[in-house]
Amino acid sequence: MRIFLVATLFISLFAYADPAPVTYTVNDKNITLPGEKYKSGYGYNLEADTVLRLVTLNWPPYIDDNLCNKGWLYQLTVSMLVKRGYGVHIEFYPWARAVREAELGKADILFPEYYIDDDVISENILTKTRNQLLALSEPIPGGDLSFVALKDHTIDYDGSINSVKNRVMGVVRSYKNSAKLDELIDQGEIKTIVANSEYQLIHLLLNGRVELIVADLEVLRASVYKSLLSNRDKKRMLNALVALMPSIEYKNLYYSVTKSASQWQSILEDINTEIANMHANNEFDSFIKNKKQQCYNLG
Repeated sequence: MRIFLVATLFISLFAYADPAPVTYTVNDKNITLPGEKYKSGYGYNLEADTVLRLVTLNWPPYIDDNLCNKGWLYQLTVSMLVKRGYGVHIEFYPWARAVREAELGKADILFPEYYIDDDVISENILTKTRNQLLALSEPIPGGDLSFVALKDHTIDYDGSINSVKNRVMGVVRSYKNSAKLDELIDQGEIKTIVANSEYQLIHLLLNGRVELIVADLEVLRASVYKSLLSNRDKKRMLNALVALMPSIEYKNLYYSVTKSASQWQSILEDINTEIANMHANNEFDSFIKNKKQQCYNLG
């Protein structure tokens, strides 16, 4: 089964790789921006006085270049910034490349980010911490980070990282996980194999190269949903994966604004104002529910 699943798990590339319209509400009026292809990405409200360059990654179901409307996080991000009067130029990269673009000041905003502790060193400027280069926004909703195994596993997990630290784990390059887990990995107390994406993590697990992978199960599920597998084979693959309980931790999402930008503080303030307004009006749940796509219904 493992060989079959790995051999047939393909990503449906370029299915929706066109500018996605973004609809948002101002004073109870719906406004739709069609978007346009711009440089190596997409552009919105490009006539604005300030056009921000954003870098992100394919991370379904939150955001993905090949999702219908590119996911709720894409819709949220563009709409929040356009409502504040900015133009938006958004590009998709592998995560390590996106982080590099932001840390070197080539992009204004990196997203979505997990919380970053102050002692985390940049992988691009080794004399600086991540937080010396990038400023985190207030949090927005995210998901559970978990140890994911095959359902037929014999792993004895008691909810502590120590109970599985002797297991070989798959992690995504340049992702920050939990502080404790990253510390054990950095100290060499946990053996890891590094992948470039959650899609590759699934390969590592199905091939038996790792015993656990560290991921948001919803992201793994979305990677299966967007593949070219038949509905039957998608269900078989989904049934092979299980998140060990309890999760490692719930992970809010954040925006990272580069401090190289001359107006980074005002950009951050505008983002935080929009986030605060949505929290105050309890709008996040309804926005996410309305924006989540129906592309993954297996019937």
